[in-house]
Amino acid sequence: MKKILITGSSGLIGSALCERFAQARWEVHGVDNYLRSYLLQTKEAETKGQIQFLQKKYPNIVQHNNDINELELMGELIGDIDAIVHCAAQVSHPRSLEIPIQDAKINLFGTLNLLELTRKFNSEIPFAFISSNKVYGDIPNRCKYKIIDDGFYKRYENCDYDSFDESISIDQSHHTPFGVSKAAADMYTQDYALSYNMKTATFRGGCLIGKNQKAAESQGFLGFFTKQILLKNKIKIFGGRYRVRDNIHSSDVAEIIYLWINSPVPNIDGQYGKAYNIGGMRQNSISIFETMAAVQAKTGNTPFFEEMSERKADHLWWITNMSKFKRDYPKWKGITKDLDFIFNELIENYIDFYDLNIEIQQPDYFNNLIKETELILKPYSKLSILND
Repeated sequence: MKKILITGSSGLIGSALCERFAQARWEVHGVDNYLRSYLLQTKEAETKGQIQFLQKKYPNIVQHNNDINELELMGELIGDIDAIVHCAAQVSHPRSLEIPIQDAKINLFGTLNLLELTRKFNSEIPFAFISSNKVYGDIPNRCKYKIIDDGFYKRYENCDYDSFDESISIDQSHHTPFGVSKAAADMYTQDYALSYNMKTATFRGGCLIGKNQKAAESQGFLGFFTKQILLKNKIKIFGGRYRVRDNIHSSDVAEIIYLWINSPVPNIDGQYGKAYNIGGMRQNSISIFETMAAVQAKTGNTPFFEEMSERKADHLWWITNMSKFKRDYPKWKGITKDLDFIFNELIENYIDFYDLNIEIQQPDYFNNLIKETELILKPYSKLSILND
């Protein structure tokens, strides 16, 4: 039986990966110190219990309640496995402004320590790093945008590009400490492939979603907004309601990583260290306006909100281009969880958790909409923005 080490195993993506590899009959070793609620300063972000629930279902999951910077333990684990997926992180870019040193210790030095331990004790195994689209900083905001408001769609639309690929520069832009620590860890992951011939790759996600996301105001907008509307709590909207994000379900992320771990693809020179953007793409894109309208349509609850000032380095609009991953993995089935599935799962999960007397009224809300809009659908072109 093959063995895999998954850090951040009780989080959204970590738990999805544990389940995917357990289903494939790998021996799964999870590592988590359950710091999410402490870092985000709210009990609603607590993840402890999620991996323990999976252990009841899959006896081939072994959980280690430890910190990734416990080097002796991590070295022992890494020396006896066949693959690593590194998910553990400080995940909030607004929170990183308050704790930049702790952010760097977790995101940068935690990743570097794992890379170095892998180089020393097990350098032939594949190493996947869950990175972030925040490595690009605020450069995407330099595109030209216009507002679409045609009844259903109420969003910014990019006048220059249909989606963003990996060619965006990371230089001369505002990242916040979170974006910097993720970018540095991302670069180290790439460079360990180039400098030490290791099999690494980075996966730059944006809005990753699923029922195991313990959403908070500072991280996980879709889950948090859905929860607040269901509980009839006021939502704080930072920087306007036209902002757009694409959303990818945790199970789809897990499948992407599963494909790479089983068959890493090198570049034309035979080296690894590729970076992949991953996300829900245009089919799973949605604005703040559209999010609130969907939850209201599905539950009957009216959103209450107040407008707040813009967060530093926050993207106005992000839709992922996954052409690079598609080219490397032509048998990939694509996104399998659409917006109706994502919203229905979130709503049902919160109804059960809070024992709410609510029923989903329009389970096929998105699929039934007539999408006759003026959205710009341009052919794929690489993004190149001058840093002047």
